[in-house]
Amino acid sequence: MKVSILMLTYNAPRYVKKSIQTLKKNTEGIDYELIVVDNASEEKTKKLLNKLKEEGMIDKLVFNDKNELFAGGNNIAAKYADKDADFYLLLNSDVKIKNKNWLKRLVDLHPGRGISSYGAVLSEPVRADGYCLLINKDLYDAHQLDEAFQWWWSVTKLEAEILNEGNKIIAVRNHGNYIHHYGGKSGKGFKDASGLYPDMDKVKAWFKSGKVEILDTYE
Repeated sequence: MKVSILMLTYNAPRYVKKSIQTLKKNTEGIDYELIVVDNASEEKTKKLLNKLKEEGMIDKLVFNDKNELFAGGNNIAAKYADKDADFYLLLNSDVKIKNKNWLKRLVDLHPGRGISSYGAVLSEPVRADGYCLLINKDLYDAHQLDEAFQWWWSVTKLEAEILNEGNKIIAVRNHGNYIHHYGGKSGKGFKDASGLYPDMDKVKAWFKSGKVEILDTYE
C-alpha cells in the first residue's frame, strides 16, 4: 500500500515549512512519497524547498515557470508519482499534521474505491473539501482535475464524476485531532482563475447519483 502525496506550493514559506516538517515528523504506518510542485513562488520559498529537499523531507520537487493553480498543478504532480502507488493524497501546503496515524487512519476510512477526506463542505452541493483528499490513483488518472475550473470547483466536479460511476466518498467534518488546516495562506494568486464563479445550478447538476457521506468525527 503506497500513497503519493501531492502538495502544491505558492509562497507562504512559513506555512510550507510547517506543513512539510510536521508531515515528515508525524507520519507513520504507511509507505508514502511526497511530491512538491511549486507554482512559481518567490525566491524565498524556492530556496526553502530546495533546502527541505536536500534534508530528505521532499522526495520529488518540481518548479513550474508559471502558476498552474490547483487543477493544473495537481495534474502535473500526478505525472511524477511512482507507478506502484495505490493512492494520491491532495494535501494543501498550509496545514499542520498533529497525529502520527493521520494518514493510516485516512486510508483505513477509505471506501475501497472513491474518495476519503479530512474536511467537508456542507453547503449545496454537499461535498468533501479538497485540502486533504485521498483518491484511488487509477480513478484520478482516468478523470484528472478539469482545468477549465482551475480552483476548488475542479475538485467538486471530480467528486461528482466519482459518485456518478457508483463509487463512494466519505468526508470527516471535525478532524482537529489529526490535522489542522490554516486556510488561505497562499494569498490571492487564484483570483483570476478560470471557472471561479460557475453557474451553481449547473454545478449541482453534475451530481446525478450518489451522495457524499459526512462523518461528524472520526476517532
